[in-house]
Amino acid sequence: MKPVEISESGMTDRLAVQIDLLQEAFRTLSTASTQKDLAGRFVAIVRRVHAGSDVCLVHRAVGSDTWQDVTNMTDLHPSDFLPLPEGGSNSLALLNPGSTEIRVVFKLVDRSYAGIIISCKLADSYFTETDLLSSRLFAHLFDNAYQAMLSRRNEKGLIFSLNNRLMQLNSLIDTGIEVARLNPDITPEQMALQRAASLTNASRGTVTVTSPGGQVHRYSFPEGTGAAPAQVVTSQGGYQITSSFSFGGNSYMFELFTKESRSGPVAFDETDQLLLDALARQVHASLENRYLHAQALEKQKIEQDIAVAASIQQRILPTTLPPIEGYDVAGINIPSKAVGGDYYDCIALSDGRFALVIADVSGKGVPAALLVSSLHAYLSAYIESGIPLRDLAGRLNSVIGRASTDDKFITAFLGILTPATGEFEALNAGHTSTFLVRSDNSVQELSTGGIPFGMLDMDFPFQTETVTIQPGDSLLLYTDGVTEAMNENGNLYDTAVPLKEFVVGHRADKAAGFINELITDIKRFTGKAEQNDDITALYLLRR
Repeated sequence: MKPVEISESGMTDRLAVQIDLLQEAFRTLSTASTQKDLAGRFVAIVRRVHAGSDVCLVHRAVGSDTWQDVTNMTDLHPSDFLPLPEGGSNSLALLNPGSTEIRVVFKLVDRSYAGIIISCKLADSYFTETDLLSSRLFAHLFDNAYQAMLSRRNEKGLIFSLNNRLMQLNSLIDTGIEVARLNPDITPEQMALQRAASLTNASRGTVTVTSPGGQVHRYSFPEGTGAAPAQVVTSQGGYQITSSFSFGGNSYMFELFTKESRSGPVAFDETDQLLLDALARQVHASLENRYLHAQALEKQKIEQDIAVAASIQQRILPTTLPPIEGYDVAGINIPSKAVGGDYYDCIALSDGRFALVIADVSGKGVPAALLVSSLHAYLSAYIESGIPLRDLAGRLNSVIGRASTDDKFITAFLGILTPATGEFEALNAGHTSTFLVRSDNSVQELSTGGIPFGMLDMDFPFQTETVTIQPGDSLLLYTDGVTEAMNENGNLYDTAVPLKEFVVGHRADKAAGFINELITDIKRFTGKAEQNDDITALYLLRR
């Protein structure tokens, strides 16, 4: 075959045409959307450069040893094409002297290989080095166009993925709102399971709730599908995702199986796992909120009951004390909680005598307040019967024992005053000593009596003692909330300010004045410390 002579000016014209085609090819190839579309446009351009030649574009995928004719979609044997470039080179070209064929191999951006086979069909013609150079230029152009096509495809995939993630995020927010609602028709875990299966394209899902006793409740979506077969789950990694938590003694396990796609079942990705975990956390938070809501309602109901109990107790405690001719009497009760366990009263009897009572129920709160109510009722029923004080204490011990639990009892001090003579019969049922302060500042402690009411369910003998309250004498009845008032350092009031000394050192003309001085001194001592017990006192002064 003889070469076709080309003049210098003809070669220049030919190069100018190829350069123009390069610019046109860049615009044409940059809009290709698929690999086959790109290959078809490229082959058409190369045929324009090498008129009358056959052009074949082949491709070799990563890890494959087979070349495929992209234009005709047929496989070629490895021996039908050039070897791959070696030594780190990205391209390999072959043109033998007087050859009628050009072969160029080049590595693409995705590490696959492409090749161009150009065969000259015209008689008495062959390819020159200039043709080889232009072929390599067009090969680089194809590489750039291929890279641009992949970038557009990746960009499109990224935009689709971002839009999908945005949709999932919005759905996650909506699900959080729905899960948080107190919907009686569906549980939070069932709603979360439905949303999780829909957002991750799972073919099925389950949520299993296991109680502390081992009882299992399982919900499935779609309903009735159940879990995937064990062999599918174990044989296909990534085709199952789980998320779990525990609350209120129950354990919750969410499971999703087999993510569906246009091309069939695929493995779940990291975002799917994050989404399932987020929904599980929302269910956990919803269950906590429901529990706290129920607790708040219960607390509100209890507070209402306590308010009623406090109102009842305020009616039990005297608002004013009856006047006693020749005497002055005052009392105070400061509960540490809404309702307390202390009680005091001054009761005018039909025979002209007066009963002075102070009591302290073990414990605090509503149970103590209920026992105070019982004491008040029984005392009101028995006090006018005229029975001796010892027998009255025995009856109170018996009825309080039957009305209370084993850990509840009442310490009490009962006294019957005959105003005209000053005679005072006293009985101390396990209570703090009552101080009788004489006009000469001597102090007599009244502590004779017996055990607290309700401590022992038996006929326990009680004793009384009788004293005479002379003009100028005073009597202080109090509960241990006075002596055990505590400051911020944990010190007790009676340790720093012995109550016996305070009573002697603070003689008053008015009973109410003494009570005010006592409470003021206690508050000064305790400062900002929280009151830890009821404070109750009853003070009697004989003018």
